[in-house]
Amino acid sequence: MKKIKKKAELYSSGLIDQFLNDISPEEYERTKKRMLLAARIDDAIKAKGWKKKDLADALNKQPSEISKWLSGVHNFTSDTLWDIEDILNIKIINVSENDTIVVQKFYISGSSKVSKESKSNYAYQNYNKLIPVMEQKIEYGQTN
Repeated sequence: MKKIKKKAELYSSGLIDQFLNDISPEEYERTKKRMLLAARIDDAIKAKGWKKKDLADALNKQPSEISKWLSGVHNFTSDTLWDIEDILNIKIINVSENDTIVVQKFYISGSSKVSKESKSNYAYQNYNKLIPVMEQKIEYGQTN
């Protein structure tokens, strides 16, 4: 019996196009990264010569949970990712004790002189509400 190989066809749909247009760039990137993570795990399973059931057994999980993970929509906990790393002998999370984070702190304050004549002024009343907010120390963290 001769096997017929079909080439993948480009599929287009107005509904899919509309859905993709409605997704924010941030959500698109998150989904893309989840899909890449799922593909990396799937590749590691295959490289080990395993099936999804083998990974499920090694992690004491149900095969249906592994299928969910490999769908590309699952949001993993760090513990689960570390367990997968150990079982499949791959690196997923890159955390090193030698990494350093630089935190820079900035403080903002403000003041202004207001004449006695303008004390009853609306702007002066709003300014008085703003001063306590500006006097609070506002910290900004920045990593390199």
